[in-house]
Amino acid sequence: MAALHGQQNMIFIPSSVEQEMSKHMYNSLPQEACGVVLGEAAAGGIRISRFQPIRNVAPNPLHHFSLDEAEWIRCIFNEPQLIGIFHSHPQTSPVPSHQDLMALPAYAELIKVYLIGTPALTSKSEPCMHLNGYEILYNVEDPSKSRHDLQPAQLRMT
Repeated sequence: MAALHGQQNMIFIPSSVEQEMSKHMYNSLPQEACGVVLGEAAAGGIRISRFQPIRNVAPNPLHHFSLDEAEWIRCIFNEPQLIGIFHSHPQTSPVPSHQDLMALPAYAELIKVYLIGTPALTSKSEPCMHLNGYEILYNVEDPSKSRHDLQPAQLRMT
């Protein structure tokens, strides 16, 4: 369900799913980690229920991600609740890079959520993740612009 114009959908993520994404990100360092999130969009927001890691096959995985094609296709056809993509930025903040925006059209028609995580240390020096969520918007009003854009969305850990 799309948010009304000017409103944001809330993205609900169980803490266990956030921990799985964080663990995958730390296990993939120094490379970017990637995967898909499963869930559903409904009135009141987007609810993520599961994370599925996917191998990063980018030629330069230290600075980019590219989902393994066979694993991505399996998810498209076998996961009816495919709702989004997660990837990490090991050395930079969890905001979309130029490369992320350029690659967005390859995924945007199939997903609603784009999540980016970055390593962080808590006050106890335990590994954790800064996670930002974005909702994919479809630009139909201005054909001179990209058809897709990312709008920051509120995340709520459950």
